[in-house]
Amino acid sequence: MKIIAGKWLILFLFILFSCQKEEIKKNPTIRTIIVYMAADNSLYNDISTSLQQMEQGLSEKGVNLIVFIAQPEENSQLLEIHQGGKTLVKTYPAELNAADAAVLKEIIQEIISLYPAKEYGLILWSHGTSWMPASSQLRSFANDFGAQMNIPDLANSLPVKFKFILFDACMMGSAEVEYELKDKADYIIASSTETIYTGFQYDSLIPELIQTTIDFNAVAQSYYDYYNALSGEYQSATVSVVQTQYLSDLAAAMKRLCENNPVNMDAFDRTSVQRLDVYQEQYTFDLFDFVNRIFPDANKEDFIMQLNKVVLCKYHTPQFILKYYINTYCGLSCYIPVPGRDDLNAYYKTLKWYQNAGLNYLF
Repeated sequence: MKIIAGKWLILFLFILFSCQKEEIKKNPTIRTIIVYMAADNSLYNDISTSLQQMEQGLSEKGVNLIVFIAQPEENSQLLEIHQGGKTLVKTYPAELNAADAAVLKEIIQEIISLYPAKEYGLILWSHGTSWMPASSQLRSFANDFGAQMNIPDLANSLPVKFKFILFDACMMGSAEVEYELKDKADYIIASSTETIYTGFQYDSLIPELIQTTIDFNAVAQSYYDYYNALSGEYQSATVSVVQTQYLSDLAAAMKRLCENNPVNMDAFDRTSVQRLDVYQEQYTFDLFDFVNRIFPDANKEDFIMQLNKVVLCKYHTPQFILKYYINTYCGLSCYIPVPGRDDLNAYYKTLKWYQNAGLNYLF
């Protein structure tokens, strides 16, 4: 059993026991892509496949691809990926808690120092359950031997603004998550549903992310195309690209709808909204379908205009793991309070999306 004695012990171990192979600080390149793999959990068997795909997808484009890996009962590693191979840059103690926001911040700062670039991209690879708190017995973001990271803590830990943040994790394509991170990235790529265990296919993803000018539509489509070509329960995917600069305008449009259109939430049937998860209680729903159903007679032109600016592109398969059909998908999910879940509902009210989108007028 791992015993984590606190943030300061972790940082002390980080500094004291890390083993740097050599001084490798380089001149700035076009882009450094950081992959943060919090895999001290049930996903550890998928590490090698993702790494092999990254090696296959990387070509000499003047872009750094740096991977941090936390895995069960082994030292964490920092790797530099090359075309067809990888180099071990550093090791860290097995006690390192990758779900600690302070650790994530230290790792990212170190990578930025070692691999300076004109811009940075971040891939967050782990478990995820949207905005939901670590205390909810779900997974929030990341999972390190049972520990999780709350999304506000994740946002506060990011030391720079990234060109993009890509979540290779379940359910992170929500209005709540993207709004918390709107000042931390220009673009956010994520799935609003759960993701099949194979996640993003890096042999097709990396060639898109290393282009001098990234075609984000091609990034999302590469994910969608892979899963849409499968059959049965494996033909299951949603993915969208969000332009964060417009999220404040979307929240303002939502607030105007909430202020000017009183709703009796007690009489509202939340199960009538397009679901985007397989949980029995249902936590994530399509944002626009929710707005359509809760404000059926309101003028929604401004909200639609802002939503179309926020969501650069979106894709979805016809169904999800044979559990439900995806009849509509706007590119963002949202939460509708679960009756009786005071733990979730109280925490939800602390989120920036709830506060700025006027959701206090609804619940």
